[in-house]
Amino acid sequence: MKLTSKHYSNQIFKKASFCNGGLAEWWTKKTFKRCDFDNCDFTDIMARGCRFIGCVFKRGKLQHFYMGSTTLVMPRKTVYRNCTFERVKLRNFGIADFFDCSFINCDFRSAFIAASFTRCSFIGEISGCVFCGPQYKGGYYINWLNYWISNKGRLHYVDFTKATLIDVAFRGGVDLSTTKFPIDYETD
Repeated sequence: MKLTSKHYSNQIFKKASFCNGGLAEWWTKKTFKRCDFDNCDFTDIMARGCRFIGCVFKRGKLQHFYMGSTTLVMPRKTVYRNCTFERVKLRNFGIADFFDCSFINCDFRSAFIAASFTRCSFIGEISGCVFCGPQYKGGYYINWLNYWISNKGRLHYVDFTKATLIDVAFRGGVDLSTTKFPIDYETD
């Protein structure tokens, strides 16, 4: 399914495949408000400068969805506000900001290097992932522009109290002062 419009509101996408036969499909500056994505395939979709507001992502293939892509020509972040992600595989967060989002029983196994989370809640098992902060020295940032436009792994008022954290690391100076953890979890 090819999305040709820039604005979508109150749409239900059920079992829709947005992939482009193995070729990257750029979604540039698209806005989605109160849309439901139920069991959709986002393989090779690259969201660049998009806005997702009040959307629900349930099941589906998001592990090859580049949730926050940028280029030298268009270094814009993708923003997710009041979105719910339920039982989806998430791998490629890129330079994306998440505000007031819920992640319920999702499969992460990723490194959150440039993505930031503000007032988000995580529910269920979180296994094998790394949250990287502003001092992360990896080769993720292709250029300084990408480094400066990202929020560099900020966790601000994030709630992990209903999550089970297994083999999860926080590196590179992530500020955990406002982050809530399960009672039995110990941070370094």
